[in-house]
Amino acid sequence: MAATAENGGNARPLSVIVPTHNVRSWISETIRSILAQDVDDMEVIVVDDHSDDGTPELIERVAAADSRVTVVRATNRGGGSARNEGVARATGRYIVFADGDDIVPEGAYRALVESLEASGSQIAVGDYLKFSPTATWRPTASMRAFDAPVRGATLTDIPTLIFSRPCWNKAFDRAFWVENDIRFPDVPRSNDIVPMVTAYVKADRIDVIEDVVYLYRDRPGGTSMTSRASSAASFLSYVTQERQCADLVASVGDDGLRARYASLIHDRDGFFHVRKFLASWTQPQDDDAEAVRLLADLLAIAGPAATWIDIRKRVTLRLFAAGDILAARATAQTVDGGTWSSADGLIRLRSLEALLRHAASDLLVIAQGDRASDGDADAAEERLLRGVAEALENVRIVDAPTEEAWVRLAQAAEEGFGERIRALVPELAAGDVAAAAARQRGFAATVTPLFGRDPIRLHTRASSPDAIPVLWSAGSVVRPLRWSWSEKDGGWTCEADFSRSRLPRAVLLQPAFLFADGVVVSGYADSDVPEYHPFDNLLYEQSGAWVRLERRAHWVFRAPRRLVIRTVSAARTLTRRVIPARP
Repeated sequence: MAATAENGGNARPLSVIVPTHNVRSWISETIRSILAQDVDDMEVIVVDDHSDDGTPELIERVAAADSRVTVVRATNRGGGSARNEGVARATGRYIVFADGDDIVPEGAYRALVESLEASGSQIAVGDYLKFSPTATWRPTASMRAFDAPVRGATLTDIPTLIFSRPCWNKAFDRAFWVENDIRFPDVPRSNDIVPMVTAYVKADRIDVIEDVVYLYRDRPGGTSMTSRASSAASFLSYVTQERQCADLVASVGDDGLRARYASLIHDRDGFFHVRKFLASWTQPQDDDAEAVRLLADLLAIAGPAATWIDIRKRVTLRLFAAGDILAARATAQTVDGGTWSSADGLIRLRSLEALLRHAASDLLVIAQGDRASDGDADAAEERLLRGVAEALENVRIVDAPTEEAWVRLAQAAEEGFGERIRALVPELAAGDVAAAAARQRGFAATVTPLFGRDPIRLHTRASSPDAIPVLWSAGSVVRPLRWSWSEKDGGWTCEADFSRSRLPRAVLLQPAFLFADGVVVSGYADSDVPEYHPFDNLLYEQSGAWVRLERRAHWVFRAPRRLVIRTVSAARTLTRRVIPARP
């Protein structure tokens, strides 16, 4: 519960606590922005965490010229300990935190303090922006808690506040902080999420103000505190801290808050950290079992994912928590426009079977979900179907699985997705999957498509001239206009030409090979498609083994239509400007 103890009539209104570590290049700008705040009798406590770049010496020169600044050499190592030491030395009625490489906008601290003074709340939260050398963005744009200012609210009143867990866009009543024994842990990553969630849960009055009170500098490279930890250590640190947050949220006993927290795990912070871990994962490690155990435990406490969350995110977390790290890595690659890839050799038959099993289960959840429309379910299934289809193609490049393995995989795919999956993979579409797979194993070939020309050409190098290069499109075969094999350098090469005008519109195409007995086996093409040109009537989009091709009318026919549209639009705009509105 909230604390109401007074700190004494001589207390300063505000204590600003700034942990630093090797931020000499930025600390001067940070301190200037803090000292420019129009708060009377403010103290600035800089706690340096063993910098070796001259940071503390620079700040000491500032402190010599401004009595509001105090420099402390940290006793222990770690950003968490530095903040705790700053709190222990603070004398203000309120405390705020700032990092040594960020900027505090003018008037920010006055807005926070005035809100606390007027409401008597224990926490005041402000808006913030992040900026990098090339962009500025507002992370709170998707958090409804920041849509309008509020005073004296509880966390259950504004549950999406749980999405915002940095410590530097908030002011706290110091008595409240101390009496609830809120402390920062010294961990490689995410050292502020537990103290922030603790404060949210313990406070019975929270203000949210509309002012932007902090500018966070997103520094490239690996020198910031956020990026110093290794991937495995960072992930284990995060998930351990998040597990404590899950317990705190569960202790509130509010279903609405728990649902928001579950989306934080499945759609936001949880997925972000899992994907970052998977992106740098190249082979089994000693920490894998602990990472799997911790994530599975976290998901069990956080609760189920909402059906509106991207199915690929949900499947990724489910695969990881089940120990199928390879399959989770493959699924995570498809989120936010990514594609399946086997270039690093990580996609394996076992992982694809696991993916099919979990994906099928998740599709069943979508189909039965109260909040999922038929269109949502169909779109989600189509995304997974396409991803699985491409992964099935890639697996042969990596492992060259046996005929029995292909049959087993075909059965798993059909059980999970029905017969539609067969139309996406030539070997699965064959009446005899084992025979098609055997033919594939005996026909080694590489394909280089030469796009952006008429005719489109496939250049193939193979072990024998026993098949015709074709284009495969969802169960149908597009034959070439002409082709010719020639023996060269101990192998065979083939040039096959396809007419643009005979290709289907808006479909996914894949190079394949047609044998005399009608068997079709897949070929893999990893070729760059041509850049978009406004005068081209054929558009390409690369997707792993597939190329999406879309034909459109020739530019000669498109130009007059575009001219008419622009003329009408300009006329409407001019009319709105010169004709006054009716009273």
